[in-house]
Amino acid sequence: MKQAIIVWVLGACSAITVSAQTWTTQIGFEGGFARVKAAGAGSGVYRDHVDLPGSGAAFPALFLVIPVASRVALEPNLSATHDRITESSGLIPTATTAEVRLSLRADVAIASGFYVAGGGGIRYLAMDNNHSVQTGILGAIGYRHNVGSNLGARIEARWLTLRRADSVLPSNQYSLLLGIARSLRGIETRNAGRGPWRLRLGIAGGYVRTHLYGSVSGLSVDFHETALDFPGSGPTSPAKLFVIAPLAGRFALETGFGVQRTQEQGITLSDVHFAPRLDVAIAGGVYAAAGGNIRYLEQTGTAGFALAGANAAVGYRFPLLQELEGRAELGYTVFKQRRNFPFAENDLALLFGVSMPLK
Repeated sequence: MKQAIIVWVLGACSAITVSAQTWTTQIGFEGGFARVKAAGAGSGVYRDHVDLPGSGAAFPALFLVIPVASRVALEPNLSATHDRITESSGLIPTATTAEVRLSLRADVAIASGFYVAGGGGIRYLAMDNNHSVQTGILGAIGYRHNVGSNLGARIEARWLTLRRADSVLPSNQYSLLLGIARSLRGIETRNAGRGPWRLRLGIAGGYVRTHLYGSVSGLSVDFHETALDFPGSGPTSPAKLFVIAPLAGRFALETGFGVQRTQEQGITLSDVHFAPRLDVAIAGGVYAAAGGNIRYLEQTGTAGFALAGANAAVGYRFPLLQELEGRAELGYTVFKQRRNFPFAENDLALLFGVSMPLK
């Protein structure tokens, strides 16, 4: 019986080896669900995240796959945010927060489309004068499938555990993520950024200065926030994920998306941002854009509401690696106040983005 089991295992391993797929160099974006739970037996403290794309609060949005062998690849992930909030009257003290998540893992193809991964991660968290560094290990199992000649999708279950650091408690994170990636091997270089618009999916990040002002119960509120976000990190406004669809001639329709939903101790916060606009190519890689914004906010115990806004931008797009396109953009977004949300918001942003063709 024991010999039969050994023969079966060896045969299964041989079949896995034969059917294993090789890796290619890829860049991709992902989002999905994550539960962050305090470590310890019987702990019922947890926080749920639904992010599209990944905001960096639970998992990064941007990933890179680098092959090192036929069935093994390295995958680094990075998310980073830095925020500073001030209130002009001084009634609320200035607050500064920063968070950086860096991980490196090895992806191993085990069968046709299936893979496992393992590695380590570091989390740096700063709140005013308190600084903490957490280290941890991660594991994942997933399935990847080609949806085009150089385009692939994946679904992945991921586990991450972080050790205790100073005042930050240890935690376990369980995620179910969906990703889309573009292969960078075997693609002819094109004049990306200088030619006509193409169907593209992209992600952006950079510097954002937000001004939120209004009055509540006769008290004036005047907030200023400055944020520095790695592509895909941070809040939904400005929208970090975008799709560009070519129209005719110099015109293209670009739609920005952002979804964040957080639930903790019975309180749920939802933030959905939809930002369509018209892009116009001017000369070379220079373009201008204008459009509208709809942002839906909801919190447990209060009725959800939508904010209407408008945006305008000017930017420059340029070729990166092979068919990847980069861009630098200066944009301005305004949101109008409403009766149940008596605050107006202005966002001035300098964003840097990267996009990949979808066909």
